[in-house]
Amino acid sequence: MGILVGFHVEGWDHLIVRSFLAALLGIPEGELVPDWIDAPGRGWQFVLRNVDQALRRFYTMCAQLAVIGVDNDGNMDLVRSGAREDPRHPRHWNHAGPTTGCRHCAIDETVARVRASLPALPQKPPQTWPVIVVVPVETVEAWVLELQAIINPAIGLAQAERRQRGSFKMALYGQPEATRAGVERVALPLIRSATAAQIGELRNRSCSFDLFAAQLEQSRSLIMGPRDCWAPGDAGAARTAPQEG
Repeated sequence: MGILVGFHVEGWDHLIVRSFLAALLGIPEGELVPDWIDAPGRGWQFVLRNVDQALRRFYTMCAQLAVIGVDNDGNMDLVRSGAREDPRHPRHWNHAGPTTGCRHCAIDETVARVRASLPALPQKPPQTWPVIVVVPVETVEAWVLELQAIINPAIGLAQAERRQRGSFKMALYGQPEATRAGVERVALPLIRSATAAQIGELRNRSCSFDLFAAQLEQSRSLIMGPRDCWAPGDAGAARTAPQEG
């Protein structure tokens, strides 16, 4: 039985996040069965506006975990400027408590509010249900470009999450926008080819990727444990009882 995962992210980023998720969990990508909300859109306001709807859907479908993600979208070159922070797009690891403008903080607050109002499902307490917040800095392409630089130092972009994002998609895909074909042609094969050591090095080089990985580590036993109340073919309330033994 696969692991049902609810994805609420922008554009085609869910394909990249799913591939990284499988790499970090050390399982075949095909074991992650995706679900999503039927709401077209992208961008920060789209993601934030639909977190409530997404979480309620994923929880009702009895997803093993939910992934809520959006790019940080900052565009300061911290490498050239020597700055530690982009004040318009704060980095979550640079502050101890909730900070105005931090997208990770805003999603965390919304997740906590929705989680507290979820009706408890059998075998799945909402308080311990894994909800992974993913905020790539500056965009998810920064993770792929950094990984590319690790695998082949002659290409890719070192310190990508500290650079301007304007050229990321062109550098990665050879075009200014990410398409499904581009993601499947460039990003996914790169992630799938990475060794555990290379994924570990990406954690060392990218604080935002490390935050993603740390959340998975914290919830690994729940994610990889019994499949709660979901089985293939289930639809909402039609769930299977946990098997004994």
